Amino acid sequence: MKATDNAAAARECMMSGTRPMLLMCSASAETLSKSAREFVRELRGEGVRVEFHAPGSAEALLQSTNRLLAEIPLESLMAAGSQHPPHLLIIDDAESLTAAEGTSLRRIVQGLRGSPFRTVLLVRGTKAELQRLPISEISDLAMIWEVDGLSGDEAIVDEPRVSTADAEPVMESVPTQSERPIEITEPIPDVLAELARERAETRGFDVTLPRRRLGMQVKVAAALLVFVFIGYAVNRLWTPAATTSPLVYDCGLHGDRESVDVLIARIGRTIPTSVTAESKRFRLQVGPFPSESAAKAARAQVWRLGACRLEPVVARASTATKRKVGG
Repeated sequence: MKATDNAAAARECMMSGTRPMLLMCSASAETLSKSAREFVRELRGEGVRVEFHAPGSAEALLQSTNRLLAEIPLESLMAAGSQHPPHLLIIDDAESLTAAEGTSLRRIVQGLRGSPFRTVLLVRGTKAELQRLPISEISDLAMIWEVDGLSGDEAIVDEPRVSTADAEPVMESVPTQSERPIEITEPIPDVLAELARERAETRGFDVTLPRRRLGMQVKVAAALLVFVFIGYAVNRLWTPAATTSPLVYDCGLHGDRESVDVLIARIGRTIPTSVTAESKRFRLQVGPFPSESAAKAARAQVWRLGACRLEPVVARASTATKRKVGG
């Protein structure tokens, strides 16, 4: 395979997205720089967008990704059959990426699989030296291109794998020479959630809480609603007992006291009554009765007075009470 064929295979990989990453490596910094410039120039001629990133921190890597994809609407970022051209994040000096940055880059690439997002890693070193670098932990996602002018089949290294669009984005682990576990010294945020939050803030939306904190607020609000409902239920249980005893029959307002006395004479003397003055008129009430059953027992007597309704006792400001009890 000639060098031009190697470049064509790498270009096809970035345009089609069969692999989300391209790892260009060379023992010569000059050769790597020249090949990378020519490769990126050709891709730009085909409409590819480019963003450069220098290793620093996982957060800086996320910010570079956010800037690269800022022009793509969030709702269409993962849409099938997207018409957006590839967007390349080019990471120079990729051999100096830390383990935390490598883990973050894996999460970004996996989370944005199927989108126009691509990554090109430029490594100053041979393919054999990759196994001693933290970047080897993500080499299973990449097509490896050695650009030292090799003419054999080793120039493009691409292990067979399923590359259909419906394949699950769960990558099998690839054994490496390094046996020590990766220690991440800083937390890696939820990539898609952080990307959505930052892009919303760029467009002027008010996004102040991460999803997890927002979820906690929803749980607290739900708990408060439960407590309010329980308090309301308890109040409903206690309120009837407080408002049904004692009870009186309200027989309405009358124009003069004599007509009230005539009505009172129609019922038995053992039935308690009261007369209340209200705005030069007189309100006749029968009772109070200690319970609803006692009030029902006196209903036949109350019917003689006309239309009266049963209601709880209500204290009135101005009263002139007359109560008959026995005799």
